[in-house]
Order: sequence, then structure tokens, then C-alpha cells
Amino acid sequence: MLKKLLVTFLLLSATAVVQPAVASTPPATSAAASNDLVSEFLTELTVRVSRDRVAPTKSSRLYAYVAYSMFLASAPSDDMLFKNLGNVPELPPRAESIDPVVAALAAGTSVARNIFLVAAARTTFGEFRDRILRSAAKDLSASVEQESVKYGIGVAAAVVARTNADGFEESKKAMAPDVKGPGIWVPTQPGYQPAIDPGWATLTTFFNDTKKCTLPDPPTSGNSSSPFQGAAEEVATVAKNLTEEQKSIARFWDDSRGRTGTPAGHWLEIALVAGLEKNTDAVKLIRVVAHTSMAVSDSFIVNFGEKYEHMVERPITVLQRSDPQWSSYLPTPAFPEYPSGHSTISKTAADVLTSYFGIWSFTDPGYGLTQESRAKFEVTPRTFSSFDAAAKEASISRLYGGIQFTIGLTSGVTLGACVASKTL
Repeated sequence: MLKKLLVTFLLLSATAVVQPAVASTPPATSAAASNDLVSEFLTELTVRVSRDRVAPTKSSRLYAYVAYSMFLASAPSDDMLFKNLGNVPELPPRAESIDPVVAALAAGTSVARNIFLVAAARTTFGEFRDRILRSAAKDLSASVEQESVKYGIGVAAAVVARTNADGFEESKKAMAPDVKGPGIWVPTQPGYQPAIDPGWATLTTFFNDTKKCTLPDPPTSGNSSSPFQGAAEEVATVAKNLTEEQKSIARFWDDSRGRTGTPAGHWLEIALVAGLEKNTDAVKLIRVVAHTSMAVSDSFIVNFGEKYEHMVERPITVLQRSDPQWSSYLPTPAFPEYPSGHSTISKTAADVLTSYFGIWSFTDPGYGLTQESRAKFEVTPRTFSSFDAAAKEASISRLYGGIQFTIGLTSGVTLGACVASKTL
């Protein structure tokens, strides 16, 4: 019955005239449509991102759109977060009686199924969607269930339309700047892969002003033939003296494709756990996750814009000039160094989460990893005194991995703080 209802509403939403939401205060969430179901759904999304090896940039977009649709389906129309959001699509009429969490789950699961990058996963995700909606709506009347699901799917249709006009397909055609010379990025080991996502900065952001965040040219050593030699020597010194603790930190925050739900998913799960531990109700939990995920998505867009603006070479490129056998502890990503992506997005996420929960200490078991994966990658739990402490460790982990200069780390933190400030 639910599948038939979903199909019907998806067909209707393609032709419906959309209008702004009219309800300013959502009704109380049913006991069945709890924050546990919200958490189960979003955690499952990170698992599938890891399983299907979705890249960090693309996963950040996926998480953000899913959470964005959930926010739009559940938030009151006078929510203050709207003031900083740009290009919000028109939404279908909203009945006063809808359950906001059921609507949010209908929206989020429908968006995930529509834009998930791996076709095979869409089928299995559709089955997951049906199951979680049955659980969420089991205590509702038939009319409230239908109105809630209908509204959520209508929101999903509006959000999917936005994904088709955000520049994603066009970004795939972009080429890295054709520049050469001392200090300029070139492909590196292990695979000498061409530049990844050089057009990512052209995507439409979620927040109005995040693209106003920029960085100056990076400081150099003053040596025109090797402008980042001094910065690379520090990396070499750290690499030569790596402790087991530093290696553990590097592995913990690696979050590379196929290992975890990627950096964006790691912070999404931190947001979920913080919200659950703080006994946050489901509607607010959705808002927290949406705000964090959209800010992180914007942070990736802004970060990649800076990377391809400055085209800074990686430490391995500098150090192999004098020692061809030198290698980094972690594999070097296939895009320019400055600024550090981990530093940027982690600072953004930490500042957003601090705005909701203040100083919160927590233990991170290695979110996004199964028990088997934790053993395989030798990842052990780590405890942090605050979101910012976690962000700082995520940043320094890239120096320990041998893949970032300190100048890339500090600039990333600056950029991440700027992006977060534009969303608050």
C-alpha cells in the first residue's frame, strides 16, 4: 500500500503547482516518528556512501541535499535559518495536520533514492525507505499518514529539481587550470591521477554569502625555484619522527573514499550523536544535521575554489626532488594542497555544532566504520573535550599523514571559520 502511495505521489508531484508552506508551527511529533528513526536513516546513508565508494565532494552534496529536504519538510516557515539560505525552492501546500518527522523522512529518503550516484543502491534504498516510513507512520491515522508522505514527496520533488540546476553536471566538464612552474601542483603518487573535481567551486551553495570567503596567496619560502621547500622540510621532519599516536590520529581522520562515510559523513554522525545525547527532539535534530551538512557542503565548494585558484603543489612533490624514495604516511589526494580540506570542513562543522550545543565532550569510536573496518584500518576510539578539539585534531592529522603543509592547515581553519560565520 505504501509503495503504491509513494508512486502515486511522485507522479503527482511532477506536475503539481508548488506554493510556499503556510504552517508556521508544526504539530507535535508522533512517538513512532522519533529521532531514533531520523538517526537510523541518516546513519544508513553514511554506510551506503562508504560501501559504494562515493567521493568526499559528491557525498557532501548528497548528505546536504538529503538533510536540506528534511529540514524544508519539517521546519516552520518562520525558522530563522531561512534568512541565510539562497535559492530555496517553492514548496507544495502544507496541511496543518501533517506529522513533520514523517514528512521529513519521506522527503529525505526520496531525495536519497533519486540522487544517489550508484544505480544499484537506489533499488535497495527504496526498500529501506518503505520500511522506515512504515515504522514512522504506524501510529498515525491514514489521513495524516497520507498528507505527511504526500507533502514530504512534494518537497523532495522540489529539491531534486534544484539538484538538476546547481551546476553539478556542468562541473564534470571543467579542467584544472593549465599552469606550470615552480610550486604549481602536478599529479602525484600513488596513481598520478589527474586533478579531481576542478570545477567543484562552480556549484551553487546553500547559504547566500559563503562564497565571499576567500584566502590570500599562501606564504612561500622566498626561493623562486622551490617556493614551498621550507614548508616541505617541516613535513619531512614530522614524517621522520612520527609516533604511534600520530600515526593513529592520521588513520583515524583519514575518512577517504571507501573507508568511511567520508569527512562530511563523519561530522554528520558527530552531529547526530550530540543531538541524541542532548535529548534533542526530532525536528530540532533534523535542523542541526541540515545546518551542519549544508555548511560542510558549502565549505567543500569554497575550499575547492581556493585549491584551484592557488594550485599549490603537495609535499611529496617537493620532497621527492631530493629524495625520489620519499613517501607520505597516507596516500596523497589528487588535487592541490592549499588550503587543507579537512581543516576547512572540520572547522566549519565544529563552529556550527558549537552554536547549538556549546562545549560538549565526546568519544568518537570512528564513525562510519564497521567493527570489521575499525580492525582492518587499526582505528581505535578517540575522546575530545569539544567539537573544536576534534576539528583541530582532524586538521593536524593531515600533517601527520604527510600530505599537507602547516600553511595549508592554518589557512583551512581560517576559511572554515569564515564559512561557518556566514551560516550563523
